Amino acid sequence: MDTFTDSSSGGETAGEDGVPLVRVAMERAAEGAPPLPDLVPAAVAQGRSRRTRARAAIGAGVSAVVALGVFSATLPLWGADEGGAARPARSWSAAARATEATPPTATEATPPTATEAPRAVRPPVHVEPSPGESSMADLPAAERARQESFQQKVARLLDELLPRGLGTVRPVDLAVSRYQTAEDGSTFPVVLSVRRRGDGGEGPEPPPCRDNPVKGFQCKQAMLPGGLKARAVTAVGNSRGSQTITGVDVTFDYRDSAVRLAVTGDDATMVSAPVSADQLLAVAADARFLELVAYADSRPMEEKDGAIRGG
Repeated sequence: MDTFTDSSSGGETAGEDGVPLVRVAMERAAEGAPPLPDLVPAAVAQGRSRRTRARAAIGAGVSAVVALGVFSATLPLWGADEGGAARPARSWSAAARATEATPPTATEATPPTATEAPRAVRPPVHVEPSPGESSMADLPAAERARQESFQQKVARLLDELLPRGLGTVRPVDLAVSRYQTAEDGSTFPVVLSVRRRGDGGEGPEPPPCRDNPVKGFQCKQAMLPGGLKARAVTAVGNSRGSQTITGVDVTFDYRDSAVRLAVTGDDATMVSAPVSADQLLAVAADARFLELVAYADSRPMEEKDGAIRGG
């Protein structure tokens, strides 16, 4: 019969030969089983494979960043906006953005916008008023500023639309309807008058448009945009001996106002106005000119008077 003694220091039960019973039991259970495989070589191989894949991933990431930076560096400095016009492209690259701690500011990311250069002011021509005559200097400050602003717009537009032979158009500080231009020592008065009719109705019917070669009088009718009936009159303005000068006068009605656009010759040098009736009618038909007329009609700047007619 087997006897059991407790001879181990840890309290493990052992047989008569001193071998722990647990070990004996395990050895008996493992009898006939195949030997366990060696796990060390497989673990080493797996570790090397993982290290190789990690290095490959890091290399691919660095290559991608470098390639992105090279691509961004080769982008053109100018792009195109929605309308097809050239504009500055962004001044930062995707590679730079990836390495910066903060994103680019709005100034860096957004192309600068072009600002319109301020238009030069046409210095007005000073004309001393006659005794008892008023001038723009007598107007309230706000109204004077409004009329001077209107004169600047008119002067710039007429300077663009009138023939080059007239020279630079400048406003005259005597009245909002007065302008003048000078070329080769001659001065040509210019008038743009938009005056409300005193009765508020239509003006009297003008006389028939007929030429009079004896008096140097020519009349031409035309239709302006919006169904506006206009007439251009070329007539002798002054004569000195055998010399005569002519001017051109275009008139038409616009809503409640009588409109007059005229260019006359220089009485001192006896030089006729270097503009034809067709040229002045083309100015009156320009949409920008009619916009200025519409403003003057809705916000009158001249005193009411009878209709101003030519011919």
